[in-house]
Amino acid sequence: MRKYQLNISTTFKSALFASTALAGAVLAGPAFAGEPVENRVQKLEATILELQRELQTVKDDQAIAAAKPAPESPVIFKGGPAFEAADGSWSFKVRGRIEADAAFYNKSGGNSPIDFNNGTELRRARIGVDGKVLNDWLYRLEADFAKASRNDSASSEIDVKDAYIAFTGIENTRITVGQHKTPNSLEQLVSSTDLVFTERPLAVEAFNHRLTAGGDFKAGVSVGYTGENYTLTTGLFGANFAASSDSSALGAANDEGWGVHGRGTFAPIQEKGKVLHLGASGYWRDAGGQNGFGGTSVRFRSGPEVSAVDNTRLVDTGNLAADTYTSAGAELGGIYGPFHAQAEYLVASVDQTAGLPSLDFDGGYVQLGYVLTGESRNYKNGLFSRVKPANPFSLKGGGAGAWEIATRFSTIDLNDDALRGGSQDNYTAALNWYPNEYIRVGVDYVRFDAERNGITTEGDAVVSRIGVAW
Repeated sequence: MRKYQLNISTTFKSALFASTALAGAVLAGPAFAGEPVENRVQKLEATILELQRELQTVKDDQAIAAAKPAPESPVIFKGGPAFEAADGSWSFKVRGRIEADAAFYNKSGGNSPIDFNNGTELRRARIGVDGKVLNDWLYRLEADFAKASRNDSASSEIDVKDAYIAFTGIENTRITVGQHKTPNSLEQLVSSTDLVFTERPLAVEAFNHRLTAGGDFKAGVSVGYTGENYTLTTGLFGANFAASSDSSALGAANDEGWGVHGRGTFAPIQEKGKVLHLGASGYWRDAGGQNGFGGTSVRFRSGPEVSAVDNTRLVDTGNLAADTYTSAGAELGGIYGPFHAQAEYLVASVDQTAGLPSLDFDGGYVQLGYVLTGESRNYKNGLFSRVKPANPFSLKGGGAGAWEIATRFSTIDLNDDALRGGSQDNYTAALNWYPNEYIRVGVDYVRFDAERNGITTEGDAVVSRIGVAW
């Protein structure tokens, strides 16, 4: 600015001098016996015009400088702080989620001696980073510090979730290496932040547990292809990082289990507010002799679909010594404006060792929901995600956020041959409030009815959750 002020001052002085010189030349007239007056006047006029142009240039530069916006900050916020290169080739984002529960039980019938615990629990407390390297490479590292997340992870103080690198340089294709979710079950693959209910259904939890069964987060390599309205994913996976492979404790023959997993989806109808989803997934796994629970091979079990406030499992096969085990599932889902529906049927089989008979189990669920404020759930690449409110809650702006009601029936049968793992039916009603796209407040009422080896448990529970994700 000082430079511009100096230029303007100099310009005005020059113009004043030129004007004075012109007046003097005209008045002097014949006193100048040299060059004709007309020539001198023309030269002075040319000088004045040049000075005027310079003055206008200075004014234009000042106007441009005043209108130029301040330099943009390298930090942007997409829920959490993120950094991104100007050309988009590099990025780094801090991600996380916090979910806190309160649960209250009422055992209303049955002959079970179980006394459920009422109380509160930090269900999830995750922090992580993800981003992009040179356009074609993605990465993510995320861990959970909540006790409820790692209560079956031996003595580990944290529970590592995603820890992978992915290559996306081939059109519509993604190759992922590291620990990530196996391609199994629609509801298992949906993020916990996008669930309609506080917990996943009985069979989904039992057949896809990350330590005792074949799904969820496991170390491996997968290849996924995404078409216009379909997806195909397959992969080779070992065990979860939390699973123990200490041969001194389990014996040299107790290798880490491994398996082949796959999933395909097809959406014949896929547009905003209108979706029809079809899908199927499955896995085949070699048990390997251990899964993090003292050398056992596989175990299917599930709780009342309430919360980790009480970790009682009402149905449980116990530890099964298996050579191999498999699971498969069929998926159906849809969105029609504010209505949404979803269902899965799952089966699991265990090929036991020592000549024991093979075992077969099954389960499934059906859920329906309606968004009272008119928004729709979202759908992308074979997965459903949460409602984003059209009018975020605000005491100043008057927005109410998005409100949703839903109901679900869930069932599982872990009885076969002489094994009596039990059976259970659950009925759930939910009310969810989304004040904005990052926060969810939900209340579930759950009615559960279970039987195992002649022991019956009937009861009700109310669980509330508040969660934030970024």
